[in-house]
Amino acid sequence: MKNNQTKTHAFIQVGKDIKAGEIPSLVLLYGSEEFLVHFYSDALIAKYVSKASEALDLVTLDREHVTADSIIENMETMPLMSERKVVYLPDFIDANSKLPKSFADSQAEMDKLLEYMTGLEKVDGVLLLMTFANQEDSRAEENIRKTKLFKLINTGGNVYDFGMLDHDQLRAFIEKRFHAGGKQFRPGIVSLIVREAGYGNKNIDYGLYDLDNDLRKIIAYCGESTEITPADVSAVITVNPENNVFAMIDAIGRNRKDEAFKLLQNLLQDGSSELQLLGMITKQLEIMLQSCEMKGTGMNLSMIQKELKKKGIHEYRTQKALEAGNRFGIHELKRILSSAYEVEINIKSGLMPGQLALEYFVAGI
Repeated sequence: MKNNQTKTHAFIQVGKDIKAGEIPSLVLLYGSEEFLVHFYSDALIAKYVSKASEALDLVTLDREHVTADSIIENMETMPLMSERKVVYLPDFIDANSKLPKSFADSQAEMDKLLEYMTGLEKVDGVLLLMTFANQEDSRAEENIRKTKLFKLINTGGNVYDFGMLDHDQLRAFIEKRFHAGGKQFRPGIVSLIVREAGYGNKNIDYGLYDLDNDLRKIIAYCGESTEITPADVSAVITVNPENNVFAMIDAIGRNRKDEAFKLLQNLLQDGSSELQLLGMITKQLEIMLQSCEMKGTGMNLSMIQKELKKKGIHEYRTQKALEAGNRFGIHELKRILSSAYEVEINIKSGLMPGQLALEYFVAGI
């Protein structure tokens, strides 16, 4: 059986498995990308349950009332008009690592369910579809993987771990959504969205739900036209401040101070406070310095991306940070960072007005 150990991301693997008819009677969906968990829960239900008999062939058991007997009884009934009877258990383990009350209070209840689930993959015409809520604490997720429940599903069914998408997977996600919308596009369009949307940036609240919503808007904005253009993307996706901060620092590295000052003014006019901007500038410089120092120890780009991903920094952002950092060098980056820390002190102490302090900072780089 396929599980979360495969190198292929779960959102690609589950699509292949659905198409190939390799979905067993026991499936678990979980992971940090809850958009994908919910999307593919719906996709599996739509695949196997007929709309005409959904009231009978789809049973959703909520956490408050689910028991081992209610699961087993519903699984023992064959579908009426659908390819499969689906028994759906959303958030069987909640965000606080808690089981439904009946199972948390009784080990005998859990043992009864585990006994029934053993060998369930051999039963035709049914699907026990279970999801776990995202565990923000990585230790909690690791503990869940050690449970008998997880191990049983991982052995006898399919487990799909929808983790954060890397650069290539993000591109594939965008391409799939555009293809589904019947639109054509050039590779540069996808690169533009990856760069401007802000997915994977830990400092802004932008996930796959937001990205999917923006992609739908782009498709709608494109209208009757068959091809998506850069103008369509720009009309929908608001350039986030983090990207303009990076562009400003990169412009300085290319000795384009005029461009850097223009970007600084745009950022200030867009409503970001001086301290917010300085925080973003400092964060970007720190990533640039970290990536350059890692490169100096002999690490290649892939190794650096893997290491910084542990800190929530997306692969694409790391790649661009390293490219920009190379224009400065480690010694110069340390000097600029030190200057940024001094600017923060000057603003907070009232020694200099915020905007003037930032302008002096950019001029002095």
